[in-house]
Amino acid sequence: MTDSTMPSLAGYQPALHRAPISDANRLGIDYRAEAPRLPYRGEVWDCHVHLRNLASARAYMQAAEVYGTKRVWSMTPLEEVDAIRDEFGKRIAFIAVPDYWATDWLHAMGDDWLRRIEAFAKKGVKVCKFWAAPRGLDKWDQMWIDSPIRLRSMRLARELGMTLMVHVADPDTWFATKYADAGKYGTKRDHYARFERMLAMFPDADWWAAHMAGSPEDLDFLQGLLDRWPRLRVDTSATKWMVRELSKHADVLRDFLARNPGRVMFGTDIVADPANLSFDLFASRFWALRALLETDYDGPSPIVDPDLSMVDPSLPKESTAHLRGASVDAATLTDVYVGACRGLLG
Repeated sequence: MTDSTMPSLAGYQPALHRAPISDANRLGIDYRAEAPRLPYRGEVWDCHVHLRNLASARAYMQAAEVYGTKRVWSMTPLEEVDAIRDEFGKRIAFIAVPDYWATDWLHAMGDDWLRRIEAFAKKGVKVCKFWAAPRGLDKWDQMWIDSPIRLRSMRLARELGMTLMVHVADPDTWFATKYADAGKYGTKRDHYARFERMLAMFPDADWWAAHMAGSPEDLDFLQGLLDRWPRLRVDTSATKWMVRELSKHADVLRDFLARNPGRVMFGTDIVADPANLSFDLFASRFWALRALLETDYDGPSPIVDPDLSMVDPSLPKESTAHLRGASVDAATLTDVYVGACRGLLG
């Protein structure tokens, strides 16, 4: 779809069963039946998933097909790339990641990471991920985005012509709870100050910041970041977080997306792990994000959001966030679903 019209879907409500099915489906939605009811008719590219192995990729692709997702970029262990590529070809591309399961993080983020970056590049991988969530500091105190060991691997990735992808900061809810110790974790703004130092060090690089650059709560701040760094793009991944925070200012989100063509890419952050290959788990992420972007739905999210009861212990553990759709126009949706991703990743 490339025009500015879509089928009208005023007052959208999903058809519901009588009882919750799982933590990914507290409303009892038939996700297969709802997919064709969503108004957008074009294809979708998902730029942010985690497919652990071939079985995980097969399970994920079942939900992806139902929701019109034609191309995917996955953070997959190096050792699993060939098997997935042999089956899915160019439909699934890859993002270089370190060995997150290693016990020796000095090695995993040092020499072994350099070796993996080069091996990913030899396989044609064009994006390198630098995970700098504050919780990484629980594993190792060198997980800041601007630590010297991180800088060493960024330099190698740039020498190999890779886009630099980052996870910086985390939800405001976590800084109010999990990261309340600012002496250990820093403030949220501390993480952005370090990130902007890296942006300045590599001004000729294409940058990609996951999870709306960690700032769906404050789109004015995010706009300033995009304005200062014209080679920076963001994605919509981390569905529970995006639904919870972007629904609070859906009208602002709609204007923000229209103001930033080519800068916001669609991503779900689905983790397809052999331990959990539930169709509803994967489909819930597609449905919730697409309902947020495409419809005027105004009601509960179907996905249990643990942050709600963490911040307010009086709430039930199975609480879900409120989802308020932004009803984004078709031209902007086409840019978010395909155009921005094509502009960066081809």
